[in-house]
This record gives sequence, structure tokens and C-alpha cells, in this order.
Amino acid sequence: MVTKQQAKENPESHDSGARKEQRGIQSMEVGGRFLQYLADAGEPVTLAELSARSGIPTNQVFTYMVSLLRTGLVKRDPVTLRFEPGPLSLRMGLHALRMVPAVRNAMQPSIELATRVEQSVLLAAWGDRGPTVLQSIEPAASLHAGVHVGTVMSLVHSTTGRVFAAHKQAPKLDELVKADMGSQTPEGERLTAAQFDAILADIRKRGLARGEGMPIPGINSISAPVFDNNGEIVLVLTLFGVAANFDVSWKGPLATSLLETTKLLTEKNSGPSVPVV
Repeated sequence: MVTKQQAKENPESHDSGARKEQRGIQSMEVGGRFLQYLADAGEPVTLAELSARSGIPTNQVFTYMVSLLRTGLVKRDPVTLRFEPGPLSLRMGLHALRMVPAVRNAMQPSIELATRVEQSVLLAAWGDRGPTVLQSIEPAASLHAGVHVGTVMSLVHSTTGRVFAAHKQAPKLDELVKADMGSQTPEGERLTAAQFDAILADIRKRGLARGEGMPIPGINSISAPVFDNNGEIVLVLTLFGVAANFDVSWKGPLATSLLETTKLLTEKNSGPSVPVV
């Protein structure tokens, strides 16, 4: 039995036969609904759209948005006046991804891989907008590749994205690939759908992707997937470095070291059930 003192110290403590719904703060719950609308929209939305979706008058919606703007959970474009998730929402989302067991298991091995091969390493998981960098380990001499934690990698023009595109089952994957296909490669070329399909088939066959001049000219990269116990892709590890010092051979030392690491991580995930990102 829970004593009065225990109940006072822990408001959530109660007898199993007298379970009661915990009282919350309604305004925070309404604010949470607005955050959900913004996340589901996938693009910046207007005050009127938020009002229509929630059934709450625009003047009341605006007061909620003011508070969410102040916390950093929401930001507003000064030109279009549309709302979208803010920097605090991004930080919370990245933190949530890092808490996935498969991601936590991979962080230290990624550092060890970077140290062993003396190249930079990216650890990416699938986020709402596509392949999202969760960890970036770079040598002392920065490459200035413009890739950092939170960067969303191209599905078509990065080896990280191509590995996800080859293995990921996601509702909006085809739409994201189609939108990305229209942009130019770092070399100024454009891939056709048939060419890209052939690249993805080769990735599935070899178990990794390689790129010269990817993600930017002068930088080479090699990427490989990590799977969970259901055989679904949860992570992609990418080695990248200056082209002159980076061997992209399919069976070279860099590719071999990368595959050894991703194989070990996949085996580690084959134990108890691992949540899919």
C-alpha cells in the first residue's frame, strides 16, 4: 500500500484498484496538437491552415504560436509568415533518434572506425525529411564538406542517400527521390530513372555504395547499411575524405573496414527487438 508520505513525494503512485487519470495542462496539450499538425504537414503552414485544421479561431491560434515561437519549438518565415518546426524541435527530434538502441550501439564503433582508417565518418538515420546525419566525426584538418549533425543528405546525389534509397521502405520515398532526381549531380550531369535504378540494384548486390566527387567535388565516399533484427535498414555509415587520399575500390581497405563495422552492428541488432527509425 502507498503511504500518504509516498503519495505526496510521488503523485503518480496509487493503488492499482484506484487508478485515476492524471490531470494535465490543457493549453500544453493544445500546443502539442499544433506541433503535430506542423510535423504532419511536411511544409510551412499558414495561421489560417492551422486554424482550419484545429477548429480554433485564428486569434487564439496566434497566441499559442507566440508562446511556441518564444520556446523555439516553432519558427516563422518573416516573408511568407508561414510556421514550421523550430530549432528546439529539431534538437529534440535528433535526440530522440540518438536514443534508438541501434543508433546508440553505433556511436562508439563509428568513432573507432574513423580512428582506425583515419578518415571522416557520418552516421545517418532516416528522419521525416530523409537521411539525417546524427553523428559526424572529422579529422583535425576539417574538410569543410558542409556536412554536420542535422544535415539531410541527398537521396540521389550522396552515397548515404543512395544506400537508404536501395533498402528503405518508406511512404514518401518515391516522392523524395523524384524531387531529388531533377537536381544536378556534383559533376553537372542528370541521372535518368533507369540509370538510378541500375545504381540501386548494384548497391543491393555489393552491399555498399561508392562515389567519386560525392557529396561535393573533390570528396570521395563509401557507404554501407546497418539492419535490424527484421532485416530493415536503420542506419547508414559513410566514410568520406579528400579524393587524392581516399581509395574507393570495392575491396580496398576502406570498404573492407566499413563493411566489417556495419556487419558487426547488424549482428548486434539481431538480438532483442530494435525499434525502426
